[in-house]
Amino acid sequence: MNDKLSKADLHMHTNFSDGKPTPEEIIDYVVNKTDLNIIAITDHDTIEGAKLAQRIVKEKKLDLKIIIGEEISAKEGHIVGLFLKKVVPKGLSAKETIKRVKEQKGLVVIPHPFYYTPINTVKMAVMNGIGLNNILKNLKNIDAIETVDNTPTLADENFVAHFWNSILLHKPETGSSDAHIKEAIGMGFTLFEGETKTDLRKAILNGQTKAIAKRWHLMGLLKYGYFFFPKAIRLGFYKLFSSN
Repeated sequence: MNDKLSKADLHMHTNFSDGKPTPEEIIDYVVNKTDLNIIAITDHDTIEGAKLAQRIVKEKKLDLKIIIGEEISAKEGHIVGLFLKKVVPKGLSAKETIKRVKEQKGLVVIPHPFYYTPINTVKMAVMNGIGLNNILKNLKNIDAIETVDNTPTLADENFVAHFWNSILLHKPETGSSDAHIKEAIGMGFTLFEGETKTDLRKAILNGQTKAIAKRWHLMGLLKYGYFFFPKAIRLGFYKLFSSN
């Protein structure tokens, strides 16, 4: 029995989608500034950043495990696939998206399930969750619920995710940073027994994970606010002037 507890951050973004850091910068930060054992890079609708990160770690012979993941834009909202081999197309139904992940023997995690952006547009990236009804429709094929997304503004949504998972869904929980800047990496993480990606996979499937959120400090909040401020302005103007 492996009694070592390890940490995995299972949801983050590079500049291959809407994140700021490159895969190289993420790896450097994780190795030198965190105690994470495993990370999953889950760019929106692409796995190229994750594949590059995996190659860098292999070439440099680093003691860091990379999971190839994707935050997939399904019609009903976002779905994270982990342990992927190829990209899952965006725009499919939640049911079909989950099916495509399962066909690769990937794991299905529902990120920020109860967050909703009141803007309906294909012109801007939003981070909608699929909601309770869609989770219930697909429950048997969902492997885990992200009960901690430590984006600073999602405390209420995390509470709702934990509440429904505890009383109704009863799925394994994951914790993640949903990092878009490197300083956010590791602010949310999944605690599990073991050290390897296989250990993590087993822990998720067996419901032996714990979602953890770190407390944000002022400088980190300021950096995140500076990164997201332009997007908030764009969303605000879109809401004001869109005819939709």
